[in-house]
Amino acid sequence: MLRLRLAAALLLLAPAAIAACGGKDDANSADASPTPTVSEADARRTEVAQGLEQPVPPDRPLPTPTPLPDDVPVLQVVAGSNQFTPTREEFRALPTATISVGGKQYTGVPLAELAKRASAPDGAVVTIQGTRMDNLRYGVIRYPAADIAAGTVVYLDDSGYPALASTSIPQEQWLHTLTGIAFQ
Repeated sequence: MLRLRLAAALLLLAPAAIAACGGKDDANSADASPTPTVSEADARRTEVAQGLEQPVPPDRPLPTPTPLPDDVPVLQVVAGSNQFTPTREEFRALPTATISVGGKQYTGVPLAELAKRASAPDGAVVTIQGTRMDNLRYGVIRYPAADIAAGTVVYLDDSGYPALASTSIPQEQWLHTLTGIAFQ
């Protein structure tokens, strides 16, 4: 009786086993390419990693900085161990130059003068930090000083913060609310 039940069970399981294995000959199954099973999160990470979609941070205007007191430096200019940190009054006393860009004139301290005050070496590369002109992110620009020093000025904007204008740097790279200039 036990043998009869075992035989009946095998007969009932045979169609299920054939269906699970495909039931067809193996020649046809070799033609079908296997499809990997990937979670939705893994698929998304792969998509981003392959550069199909880059994450974009939301653009929110940066807060307006509070006005600086008159007795604190408005800018830090560094060249190696040398520093030049003028107050607003000292900055306004520096020699100025006027440049014209897009029909608008900008009067400010030439970058070459700031390099001289910080004792920047010849052939230095200048790195300037500040806020982008669209006020959405902080920005950093870097150029050989010899390429931009003559046509670049730093001026104090309406709120008393240093800003950059240049005939040799594209306007979309200009910065305002400068925090530092480094000559290396």
